[in-house]
Amino acid sequence: MDMKKLEKSIDLPLELLIEILSCLPVKPLLRFKCVSKSLYNVINSPDFIKLHLSRSLQAHLEGTLIVFGYICIHTFDYSDSPCHATKLYYPDNDNYLRMLVGSCNGLLCFSCQADEVALLNPATRACKNLPKITLTNMYRELRTPLGFGYDCISDDYKILRCARLRVAYAGIPEWETFLYSYKTNVWESIQNPPWTWETVILSPGSVVNNSLHWMDRDHKVIKCFDLFTQRYYEVPLHEKIIPGYSPTLCVLRGQLCVVTFYLDIWVLKEYGVQDSWTRVFRCPSVQWNSLYNSFCRMHLGLSVACSKDGSKILLAVMGDRQNFICCDLKSKEATKIQIPGLPPRSPAILQWVESLVPLSDDVMNYSEGRLEKLCDIEGKLIADTCIWAVSLET
Repeated sequence: MDMKKLEKSIDLPLELLIEILSCLPVKPLLRFKCVSKSLYNVINSPDFIKLHLSRSLQAHLEGTLIVFGYICIHTFDYSDSPCHATKLYYPDNDNYLRMLVGSCNGLLCFSCQADEVALLNPATRACKNLPKITLTNMYRELRTPLGFGYDCISDDYKILRCARLRVAYAGIPEWETFLYSYKTNVWESIQNPPWTWETVILSPGSVVNNSLHWMDRDHKVIKCFDLFTQRYYEVPLHEKIIPGYSPTLCVLRGQLCVVTFYLDIWVLKEYGVQDSWTRVFRCPSVQWNSLYNSFCRMHLGLSVACSKDGSKILLAVMGDRQNFICCDLKSKEATKIQIPGLPPRSPAILQWVESLVPLSDDVMNYSEGRLEKLCDIEGKLIADTCIWAVSLET
């Protein structure tokens, strides 16, 4: 069945059909791929996947967070009211995906056993093991990936990682930096930054303006790496953001955001313009200082979400206990809240959006059938297709 026959059989213009499909969640789209070969080709096309991702990002603009609980993954949308967590797919082998270190366009980056790295799309249940890094020195040790992001210029997903000598010569640490390209499926040794990685808080890098960002340990500047040019540079903080306030880096609605010990929330309104740092919230109470201070000492990480109307910001502090603080921009009050349905411990909380972004050489975790067996030429459902569609309910 070609596209013209598909359009005629559904009695809708193809453009309108694509518009409707692009607004649907992933699960029904996976079922619709079973209906006919033509629908399978439409939903599986790169143009449709990008359109669907764009619509998902618009519908869930920085409001959806994903919570990793060691042996499970949950997600919740802060824009929804009431807010409740939903459990997502997670591989049965709970010893495999050890640490969540990045989230981008629906893909999750995990640090695994034996210094391995894997990508997972929990919406499509696809997982890809990345090749191992070949170290130039047998005494080097790999560190947790520094960041995972999408390079919109080269249309490529990239991961930055570093390795360090187990014993530094003359007391000076020696580093080697690697960059992974999804397109080439290769780790490449690249130039080291003008600073040592010891001077950077090695939490998952925040992706803004096609670059990864980390807070300097002195809390004076933000260290940056351009995913396309592979250029290192720095973004200075506003002079009013005092280093002693332990500013922590995150992303709010696509903009660099800094949260301080006193629950001051600063946003870089215009990237590259230092004077555009704007304080959008200050908590008048000191009751949150001890909570936030303990988090800052551990450098566990911070994620933020925003309500649909932009009047409330949710701070999600990573750690053995969920610490969610709602900052009301109108009343200027901060309130600790709970999200029902989450696991007791969550070492990683990151922004996430559901997507169809594929992974080549996928390990598809569907027990019934293979994708190429889903449809026959006439677009009729076959037995394997029906069984596979039912399995998506679990």
